[in-house]
Amino acid sequence: MNWHETIAFLTHCLPKAAARPLNALPEGSLREIRVRAGQPIRLLTCQGEKLCLCEPTPQQVAQMAEALCEHALYARAEEQRGGFVTLRGGHRMGLCGRVICQGQMVRALREISSFCIRIAGQWRGAADGLLPHLTDEHGRCRSVLIVGLPGMGKTTLLRDSLRRLSEAGRRVCVVDERSEIAAMCDGLPQLEVGPCTDVLDGCGKEAGFRWLLRSLSPEVLATDELSSLSDAQAVLEAIHSGVSVLATVHGRELDSVRSRSALYPLVRSQAFDRYAMLDPRETGKLAGVFDRDFQPVAPGEEA
Repeated sequence: MNWHETIAFLTHCLPKAAARPLNALPEGSLREIRVRAGQPIRLLTCQGEKLCLCEPTPQQVAQMAEALCEHALYARAEEQRGGFVTLRGGHRMGLCGRVICQGQMVRALREISSFCIRIAGQWRGAADGLLPHLTDEHGRCRSVLIVGLPGMGKTTLLRDSLRRLSEAGRRVCVVDERSEIAAMCDGLPQLEVGPCTDVLDGCGKEAGFRWLLRSLSPEVLATDELSSLSDAQAVLEAIHSGVSVLATVHGRELDSVRSRSALYPLVRSQAFDRYAMLDPRETGKLAGVFDRDFQPVAPGEEA
């Protein structure tokens, strides 16, 4: 989906009081939409936050969420149990409400009281600063972990990086567990991931990496949001198989990566050749690139 298609989709599902300011936004400026029952709808843009003059009731919040899911919200209970659903175009809608549990397991979400839509960005050139670090002096692809806070552009940077590698003829495979990287629809990516890219949509990282390693002989594997020990083990297995990995992880600083127990196998084995740190204050800005020993590097510098 391009910008105009995204805005048309959103304005069709939201009240007129939100549709008007959405239509007035400069192209590419929208980052998030936050909807809470009894509170003004908030549009977070790259210029700041805008309030819409409407305070939806709980019933209206639920109706908006249903419309955004194209009237299939409760048919997507498995996704809901993870706290979010992925919308058409790769946009993610995080949900809050009354959780129905069985022991420690989430069974369902009912009485939706608020939601947040994070807008999937397609910004060509987002990876320009990282591009010199994606390959080494021999032309081999490096394994790179992108570190940043939620909403600061990790997935956008990842997507543009793998697009650039794919356009250069590299065989890229994507495990798109949350359908946010490529936003597949009817077998076609709605976001640009390059001509030499294969996408495994909706599959977990551990199973997806094994699948692609066995079947598609990738040069580069890409995935989003490493969060568990099983994710780390899947990455480690791929790298030990001779395949480069591009991935993202939540974090304000590099110390958060080094101290996280789930990522310890990757840090201990120096699996990643480069760590790309996003600026926590400015969306999409690359704050620095570091080698496997967490030392800063300049473009083209050897590990």
